[in-house]
Amino acid sequence: MKSRRNLLFILAELLLVFLFFYFRIIPIINQTVPYTYDQGRDFLKAQEIILYKNPTLLGPTTGIMGLYHGVWWYYFLSIPFIMFNGWPTGFLIFILAVSFIQVFLFYLFIKKEFDPTVALIFLGLIASSPYMIGMSFFAISSILVLPFILSFLFSLYQFIKTKKNLYIFLVFLSLGFIFEAELPAGIFTIPAFLISLVLLRQTKRFFARKINFLYAFVGLIIPIAPRIVFEAIKGFPQTKVVIKYITQPTLHTPKPIMALIPDRISMFTYYLKSLFVYDGWLLAAVILLTASVGLTIGYRKINKEQRLFFNFVATTVFFLLVLSCFYKDSFWLNYYEGLTYYFALLTVFGIYGFSKKGKKFALIPAATLSIILIVNIVKFSQNLSDKKPVENVGLRSIDRTVNYLYDVNKGNRFCLRIYTPPVIPHTYNYLLSYYARIKKIPEPDQGYINDQCWYIIENDPFQFRIDQFRKDHIVPGATLIKTHRMDGNVNIELWKSPEKQR
Repeated sequence: MKSRRNLLFILAELLLVFLFFYFRIIPIINQTVPYTYDQGRDFLKAQEIILYKNPTLLGPTTGIMGLYHGVWWYYFLSIPFIMFNGWPTGFLIFILAVSFIQVFLFYLFIKKEFDPTVALIFLGLIASSPYMIGMSFFAISSILVLPFILSFLFSLYQFIKTKKNLYIFLVFLSLGFIFEAELPAGIFTIPAFLISLVLLRQTKRFFARKINFLYAFVGLIIPIAPRIVFEAIKGFPQTKVVIKYITQPTLHTPKPIMALIPDRISMFTYYLKSLFVYDGWLLAAVILLTASVGLTIGYRKINKEQRLFFNFVATTVFFLLVLSCFYKDSFWLNYYEGLTYYFALLTVFGIYGFSKKGKKFALIPAATLSIILIVNIVKFSQNLSDKKPVENVGLRSIDRTVNYLYDVNKGNRFCLRIYTPPVIPHTYNYLLSYYARIKKIPEPDQGYINDQCWYIIENDPFQFRIDQFRKDHIVPGATLIKTHRMDGNVNIELWKSPEKQR
């Protein structure tokens, strides 16, 4: 009987791992993944660091002019750049691998410290979560928040359990990396955790000795060190921006408190709902209701370390909501990237409560797991039967456009000018640079070659901007001699100048 159970468990584990990759790998293979200004800019920066040996101390820009995210994102991207020689899809494969590793390691942690069945429930929820699927191939700096949320949670639990200073260091190291990956996430998560520390009367547990403060300080300062060095070298420009923002705040879309609360609740609801594979509340309601009942009847049966861990997570999430209401401007979803992880943990913790109430109640986690496996399999079946043609969007669209130009010019130098609504065409620039390097051919020039120049014109709802670009970049008297419409929103044009040199 036990061997049969073990076999079923292994089969469920393998199935969920397979589905985890299946739901994510198809968009990567098809290249229908987000590829915008930010991705192009960041890939170019990784290229600059590796090929041109030009390190940096600052990361990508934030929504506040003059304030930047941490630099670790660029060095993270440098790893797949080296591994895949700058291949654009290589970045996505690496992000997917990191996504799986972090989820699987946390799954093993839940399996060891809590219960194998609820660990599978966690894995099943994450495998098919629309939000988590999207974040597994989205090359944006805020995804670095995700592994550090899990390392924060793991380290918090281990410190509660062992009281080892190593885990204080790791807790604050994780918080520091969350701060550097997505500034708002860190700005709100650190105080939310500290408030929880005080309210749960755990300050003495964490800081019983002075050496504990040192561990916490060193952990927090390591991720921030490049920013501190930059500030010291450059005369504290970001510090001045922060001080000015606090003393003279510029709000773009200020909201009254009565509008802020429902807005923030709506955002938290989005992250909670995005944990479940199907849009709508039926599946979510069944599992959340089950978790609530399990928590109610099993909370007191759970050992005190696990209860304290749950209280920390729940209180931190609550104060993430409360503190967000003090920010009166637009609060973008990426400010709380990874919130779904907290909800997944709280959900499986509630279901774990049933396993502490005896054999009868222990069937409920197994039934919940069965439901999750069934909906995952149904989703897989629906994906298999989906015969829609692959859309020419994201990376696929720009990659095909760049390859068309290199193919039609047969390795010869050519002039190219690009209009894209974000103005700076980082998306094209990176792919043009990559293919020129790989195919050993020159990158395009912006000056007319043989009296001709190619133009990439992306669609723009504001036609006057395209008209202005044409006026500024197509020489007077030039003749349109060729046009090619790519699938999607891109037009390729070849213009011939009446003059000999441009």
